Amino acid sequence: MYEKAKAYARAAHEGQKRKITGEIYFSHPLNVARILRQAGFSEDVVIAGLLHDVVEDTVVTGAEIEQEFGPHVAALVLSHTENKALSWEERKAHTIETVRTGSLEEKALIVADKYDNLSSIRYAMSSEGHAVWQHFKRGYDLQKWYYTGVAKAMRYGVDPRALPAYFDAYERMVQTVFKK
Repeated sequence: MYEKAKAYARAAHEGQKRKITGEIYFSHPLNVARILRQAGFSEDVVIAGLLHDVVEDTVVTGAEIEQEFGPHVAALVLSHTENKALSWEERKAHTIETVRTGSLEEKALIVADKYDNLSSIRYAMSSEGHAVWQHFKRGYDLQKWYYTGVAKAMRYGVDPRALPAYFDAYERMVQTVFKK
């Protein structure tokens, strides 16, 4: 099923590029899936990592994900899919709330996604410095609010012993990227 999801996500994101680096977009869902797999999550969660942006950023629907990969994968993907009819601030506040109240699997998917995004930002900062924030619709202060909000919400309601190690790495990355 993993290979099927990998091919599906690659095809869905065909022609898309990452915002900052310009690299092939598919590298991002592949990284998210790798983070989840290395943390020991189930195949469904890893597959959701591969597919986490297809409903939000392509013509693929949640119903299609459910038909191809089952209701559990579809529910995980949809828990992370932003409603583009809302403002950026509303969408990000909703994501923070999902991280706070979601299941460990939902939290893990979102944090893995944000961790990979921050890794790309940190890499770009090595050559662009603070100018990296010009790549975003919302600049440094709002990006800091968002990524810090995820960090503050991610541990809520979960036994600390159940949290994957990359949650700690995410917190360190937030501190590194958003120090002035």
